[in-house]
Amino acid sequence: MATIKKSNKKKIIIPICIVLVIALIAGAVFAVSANNKVVAVSLSEIKTGEIVEDINATGKISSGASKEFKAGTVAQCKDVYVKVGDTVKKGDKLATFSTDELDSEIASLQASYSDSSNAYYSALNTQAENAKKLRAVNRQIKALEKKVAKQQKKKAAATTTKKTTSKKASTTKASTTKRRSITSTSTTIKANSSNTPKNDSPINIPDTSDISSDLEKAVKALQDLSDTISKLSDDITTTNAITREVMNRIAKELDSGDYSPQAIADAAGKAMSDAIKSGLIDETKLIVESGVAVQMVESAVRAVNWKAIGSSIANSDNATLASAELQLSALYAQRELFSIGASGTTLNAQKQAMNATKSALDKLKKSQQQLQAGWVSTIDGVVTECSVKSGEQTSALETGIKVENLDKMAVTISLGEYDVHKVSVGMKANITTAYGKYTGEIISIAPTATGSSNSSMLDSVGSMAGVSGLSSLTEKGAGVECVVSVDDPDENIIAGFEASVEIKTGTYSDIPTVPIESIVLEKDGSYVYLYDEATETVTKTKIEVGAHSDFAYEVKSGLKIGDKIVATPGQDYEEESFKVKVK
Repeated sequence: MATIKKSNKKKIIIPICIVLVIALIAGAVFAVSANNKVVAVSLSEIKTGEIVEDINATGKISSGASKEFKAGTVAQCKDVYVKVGDTVKKGDKLATFSTDELDSEIASLQASYSDSSNAYYSALNTQAENAKKLRAVNRQIKALEKKVAKQQKKKAAATTTKKTTSKKASTTKASTTKRRSITSTSTTIKANSSNTPKNDSPINIPDTSDISSDLEKAVKALQDLSDTISKLSDDITTTNAITREVMNRIAKELDSGDYSPQAIADAAGKAMSDAIKSGLIDETKLIVESGVAVQMVESAVRAVNWKAIGSSIANSDNATLASAELQLSALYAQRELFSIGASGTTLNAQKQAMNATKSALDKLKKSQQQLQAGWVSTIDGVVTECSVKSGEQTSALETGIKVENLDKMAVTISLGEYDVHKVSVGMKANITTAYGKYTGEIISIAPTATGSSNSSMLDSVGSMAGVSGLSSLTEKGAGVECVVSVDDPDENIIAGFEASVEIKTGTYSDIPTVPIESIVLEKDGSYVYLYDEATETVTKTKIEVGAHSDFAYEVKSGLKIGDKIVATPGQDYEEESFKVKVK
C-alpha cells in the first residue's frame, strides 16, 4: 500500500496571508490618519471689482469759532461784565483789570535783562580778546618749543661727548697704570721731578641730576597756582585776567635771573594789585576781598622754591634749557585758561540767560497791555467759561473767559498715518450724531501729528477696517487733527458731545480686489495664502494693497486675476507652505 505525505505549503501560506492582511489594515489606517492631518480650506478667486473708499472716525463737537481770554499773569480784576450763558457781540467789554502790581515786576525784570545783556556783550568782547591772546600765546609757545627742542638736542650731544671723553680717560689711566707697574726706578724718579704736578686737580663737571626734579616741582607749583587763582572768582573773565597778569610777571622775573621766592611773590602780588586798581581785574567779581586774593596768590607763588631752582640753573651747563622749560610751563597754563575764555560755552550760556530774561519781560509787558485795555470780545457768540471775579486776583494758568460762536459748529477727528495722506481740505463728509445726520467738509488739517508714532500696526488694522486714528485713542498713539465743519447745525448739535464722521476719499473701478478676511496682517506688511493646484499646497505670500472698503482691498502687487487664495486663513498655521484639502 502506498504511503501518502502531508504538504507544509498550507501551513506556510496561512501566516503570510495574515501578515498581508495586517499590512493592508495598517496602511489603510496610516492613509486615513495622514489624510486627517491635511488642512481643509475654502478658496477665493482674485477678480476685478469696485471699491468706494472712505474713512470713518469719531470726534468731539465744538464751536467753529471761539476765543479764549487768559491773564497770563497774576493781576487784580476790577469788574466782570458777563457770566456763563450770556450772548455777546463783537466789541462788547468782558472785564477790566488793575495792573499797578505789575509795574514793580516789570521794573525788576528790566533790570535783570539789562544786567544779563551787559554780561553777554562783555563776554562777547572778552571772548574776542581771549581768542586774540590765545593766538599770541600759541605763537610764543611754538617759538619756545622750538628753542627747548634745540637745547635738548644740544644737551643730548654734550652728554654723549662727556661719556666718550670719560671712556677715553679711563682707558688712558688703565694703560698708564700698566706701564708704571713695569717701569724702572729711574722712570719713577722722573715722574716725581719738578716738571710734573704733585696734585692733579679733577675736572669740575656741574651736577645736573636735581635740575629735572626741581623743574617738575616748578611745573606742579604752577598748576597749584592756577588752581588757587580759579578759586578766587566764579567769573571766567576775571580768572583769565588774574592768570594773565601773574604769569606774565613770573615770566619777566625768570628772564631777569631773579629766582628769589619772596621777590617773585612780591612781583606777582604787585602785578595783581595794579591790575585791580587799573580795572583790568574786576574787583566785584572776586569771591574774597581783593587784599585776601593778592595774599593767596603771593602765598602760592612763594611756595615755589625758586632759589633752589635758580641755584640749579646757575650751576648747570644747560641754564638756557631750564629757564625755557619754566617759561614754557607758564605759557601752557595761560593757554589753558585763554582756551576756556575763547570758547563759546560761557558765551552761549550768557546769551541764553539774556534771551530768557528778554522773553519773560516781553511776555509780562504784553500781558500788562492786554489787561490795561481790558478784555473785549472779538467775535459774536456765547460765554461758555468765566472763572474771573470782581475784586479777586486772576490765575496765570486758567482760562479767564471763553466765548464761542455756536452758529458755526465743527467736529475734530484724529487721522492715522495710513489715512492722513488720503484726505485734503475741501473734501465732503457725512456727520452722524445720536439725534441726526448732517453734511460738512474738511476745513483744516494739522501740519504735524501729536503723540507717539509707534502705533503703525494699530492704525493699519483700523485702516483695513475702515476706521481711522485708532492709535490716537491710546496713551502713546499718534494722530493728525482734522477739523470738519457742520453744515446747517441745529439744537441737536451740542458742543462737547461726540459725532461720527465719514469721509469718502475715492471710487476705484475694474481693479483686482482681495476680501479683507483673506488677508493676514503682520508687522512688516499684508499676506495671503496662495493656492497651487498642481501640488495642492498653499504658500504664504506677501502682497501690496491700496484702496479699501469695508469688504475688500485693492491688490497692487503679489497677486493676479484668477489666482486662488485661502478664503479665511487660520491663525495657527505653523508652516509657510503646506498641503491642503479643498472643501
